[in-house]
Amino acid sequence: MNTRRSLENASAKPIAFLHHMPAWLAPMVITGLFVAGAFAAGWIGAVALCLVAAFIAWLASLSWPALRLPGRLLRMAIIALLLVFALWQASR
Repeated sequence: MNTRRSLENASAKPIAFLHHMPAWLAPMVITGLFVAGAFAAGWIGAVALCLVAAFIAWLASLSWPALRLPGRLLRMAIIALLLVFALWQASR
């Protein structure tokens, strides 16, 4: 089984779980983690930002085949900026 299909199969249950949650819940949790990461100095903020980056990276990897180059570059830039921000927070 190839890596792409493995990722899609492993993501099926979490996607179904997210689908059954209220539509506003996932964006609110991600926003809360981002705000917590932005205002909490040290490792707590860094971990919160890394969780946001991991979630966005997971969604980006699932949508990767449907994206064109600008969309791919934008997603990679957002993930990179979140990780740089997390490193900066960890050093504070």
